[in-house]
Amino acid sequence: MTGSPVVGVGALGCDIVYVLDQSKSQLFRISMRGGGSLWNALANARINGAETLAFCVGGADSAASLCIKDLQSAGVKIAKEQLQRGKRTRTLHEVLFLRSISLGKPRHEFKVRCPVCGSETYRIGAARLSKEFMNETAKVLSRHAQTGVIIHLDGVDSTRLNAAKSLKGANCIVSIDLGRSTGFYRMHHISLVERLKGIDILFVHSKVLPELIRQTGASSTKGLLELLETKVLVSTRGEKGVIYWIREGDSYLEASEPSVGQKALLDTAGAGDALIGSFLAQLASIPADKARKSLADSSRMKAMIHESQKWAAHKCGFVGARGHIPGSDGNTWSWDLTKDSLRTSGSVEELKLANLSRTRCVSCESPITESTVTSISTLRFRQNVIRLCSKAEIAWKNRHEYQWQQLAKLESPGYAVGTGGSFAVAHFAALLLTKSSSNPVLPIRPFDFIRNGVKVPSAIFISNSGKTPDVLCALDHALTLGVQKRVFITGASSQVSSDHLRQSKDLLLCTGANGERGFLSVAGTIIPCFMIWAALDQSIWNRDEGIQRFNSLYERARARAAEEFSELERNIPRGMSSKRVVILGGGYAWPAMLDMESKMVESANCLPEISEMKDYSHGRFVSSIDSRTFTIVFGMPDDKPYREFLMERLRRSKTVVELSTDHSEGEGALELMLQSEHFMRLLAEKAGVDLSAPRISPRGLQLYRYPDILNFNSSHPSKGGKTDE
Repeated sequence: MTGSPVVGVGALGCDIVYVLDQSKSQLFRISMRGGGSLWNALANARINGAETLAFCVGGADSAASLCIKDLQSAGVKIAKEQLQRGKRTRTLHEVLFLRSISLGKPRHEFKVRCPVCGSETYRIGAARLSKEFMNETAKVLSRHAQTGVIIHLDGVDSTRLNAAKSLKGANCIVSIDLGRSTGFYRMHHISLVERLKGIDILFVHSKVLPELIRQTGASSTKGLLELLETKVLVSTRGEKGVIYWIREGDSYLEASEPSVGQKALLDTAGAGDALIGSFLAQLASIPADKARKSLADSSRMKAMIHESQKWAAHKCGFVGARGHIPGSDGNTWSWDLTKDSLRTSGSVEELKLANLSRTRCVSCESPITESTVTSISTLRFRQNVIRLCSKAEIAWKNRHEYQWQQLAKLESPGYAVGTGGSFAVAHFAALLLTKSSSNPVLPIRPFDFIRNGVKVPSAIFISNSGKTPDVLCALDHALTLGVQKRVFITGASSQVSSDHLRQSKDLLLCTGANGERGFLSVAGTIIPCFMIWAALDQSIWNRDEGIQRFNSLYERARARAAEEFSELERNIPRGMSSKRVVILGGGYAWPAMLDMESKMVESANCLPEISEMKDYSHGRFVSSIDSRTFTIVFGMPDDKPYREFLMERLRRSKTVVELSTDHSEGEGALELMLQSEHFMRLLAEKAGVDLSAPRISPRGLQLYRYPDILNFNSSHPSKGGKTDE
């Protein structure tokens, strides 16, 4: 008669691995692998030659897919799986403590909370074994029980234990690993005895064994064995080896087995699982009709435990519970003491910031809540920049609710009107509309439009809040001038009343990017530009690829800004506060230059000067050579020869930052605007200043909201009303 398969029944477990570089006090995310004591033991049994079957449940997520793939790559057969919608796969966060990222033997800690988002990922919302699943599993196992089966469990839950006991027969052996489990600590001793009574093989850690004896009401280990009717009890002691008890008739033999020496003792994590897997594999090789009797053969048990100790020692030469077993990539996860063989996916602090732009945690896929976002960062401006991609995605998905493509059909758009951050948007729109319509479009501020504007077929007005007083005045003044079609671009359509727009003649375009402060809004500046750029390019709009292009530009902009900012930090370690800044560029770079200059002025973070780079070569260049001044140069492909010539001379006496793009026209302009936002974010983080809450003089606001612009309808309530005396 042949041997028996080893069967594991339980919930899948996944380990997300981090390493703490103690030399720098930085925590890095390394990788994700299948985990859990039950499945580690099953993988070890398979690699030692046993036939193994897995009956597992998990969430309908990527962690479950990875766990199953890892088990299959180790040779474990997935007999039945149930991936439950709306549930997560149990996840533990394994932190390895090292003296440095490439040296030293690791010390492990396992946490149930994600260090990136703080979510509890092991119990809350996790997939669990149901009675229905166990009933179906029992039907399959009943067929194996007739010819022989070894069922291995890793907990005292009644669902699995009752199903396993129902299969008890001459050729069915039940094993359970209590390990370091404390799940039975609060159970009544009668129910605990009922659950464990009749288990053939019991594995338990030496630190837990005394509590198990106490909880069951036994007076000694032998008393425990008699109470539970256990055939074999193995108490693991880590590097000290094991103590085991074997039932021989009416008595019990007690013996110990020292650990087997390992020349390169690298990591003991998972050694107990390796020992169990090896032991079960040896038991599985015994003909099924003789396996149960062999449990009373003390000499055979001693030999099997000795072989299991050797396998556990082999495992200790690798990092991780399954470091010695090939993963789904076909490689063992070993540890190279001579170099960094582990690739990080970023520090935890970087991953926390990445979560600001996501709906699910970048590390564990838990939902991102508002409280999580608040705990990550108190600088609202930083949050606004990091969350740009998610806001752009919302605008892109809702783009067909408004007629953005009508921008390409405007008849001779003469003006693009905006103020503050919206003036950068106006400049962006004017550049692209001039190109697409072959008619000059002038970017202009509202006050100048009211003073100097003339009749044109159409004009564009921009206000992210939808209620900027002077923009609304300019919008109404356009009717006085005889502008036939007015386009209003905003982030909040509900703020625009019918008093300002004519339903049949004017055009309302809404991005949905409201909710940020108007003076230093990020989404209110970037997303209108993104939508204008996409709407004027049919190849982007019609092929539905706009958001992918935006995300690509965003990531390139983030990397470029971080690279240039690191150079700045070395030269100006205290940051740029109260320093003179020269901003140079021109052409399609103007929107980014204007946006940066606006944010620097409004936040009082620097003292900026802005100039077209060729014009700067006149007297400005001579008068501004100062070691305390630094320069930011925005570059486009069409100015590269001159820019390189300029940069070489500026670097002789100045600190110079170059924000440049390989893209031209609208795409290049959008990338430079994104670089500007990221650069200002880095400045704000360095200074610890939230640019979203600038200090604004009450007198300045009073002047800004003054309604009587050139005696233009000052009595109209929409123009701002009366100011306080």
